[in-house]
Amino acid sequence: MKRLVTILSFSLLYALLAFDLPDVPNRTFQRGEYLKFSIDYGFINAGYASLVVKDEPVYIQGKPCYHVVGKGWTNSTWDVIYKVRDRYESWIDQDELVSRRFVRHLNEGGFHTVQRVNFDQAAGKARYHDPNRGNQTYNVPERVQDVLSAFFFARAHYDQDELKVGDHIDLHNFLDRKVFALEARLLEREEIEVGGHSFNALKFDLLIEEAGLMTDGSDIQFWISDDDNKIPLRIESQLMIGSISCDLVEWRGLRHPLGISE
Repeated sequence: MKRLVTILSFSLLYALLAFDLPDVPNRTFQRGEYLKFSIDYGFINAGYASLVVKDEPVYIQGKPCYHVVGKGWTNSTWDVIYKVRDRYESWIDQDELVSRRFVRHLNEGGFHTVQRVNFDQAAGKARYHDPNRGNQTYNVPERVQDVLSAFFFARAHYDQDELKVGDHIDLHNFLDRKVFALEARLLEREEIEVGGHSFNALKFDLLIEEAGLMTDGSDIQFWISDDDNKIPLRIESQLMIGSISCDLVEWRGLRHPLGISE
């Protein structure tokens, strides 16, 4: 299943939510936060994904940034079928919570490449470098995000207490030299069990723009903790054969206590 772990772990997990709001102080996440997820195909564990906010700030274009690193890897059994060792990095402006730089290291089934994007937010430009394509520059919308920064921007900005069933949250996300429009729609609030713990959660489905049209993404659903951390608890995606899920299995360094309801 080509790039299955990568697609689930990052393109779905981290590019879920973002929308245009005035700058507000980040009171949701902090440096040192660590999340780990189990990725399962049916009842079979395929691998894991992790997300960490590094302890030290990094300065990009003279601005202090959060350095966020996401990794995705298959386990030893799945390595025989299709080995994945991916690493995604984002440098997120500490004040504006927009992407300043994004690097994607792909190591999948023997294929290796590194893609780099430097965002000039003021000019609305994404300067892209790929060893197979060289340097290219693309026009991007205001406050465009990468697949990691989108998640952190959303966590800091949306107020889960004000969301109502049917409300949607919109995003413009730059990946693979294209800008994609995503829409996350709140389906319901419910209690779910993940890793032996019960959580109060917000359940969303995902709509994706293809060829200028928003297609029904109801086969992709995700649950966000209904607390001050607003972290992903689970993602489920239906495939042509079977389904795949991604569950939170480990966390530390959260800014707030995680809202376990049991």
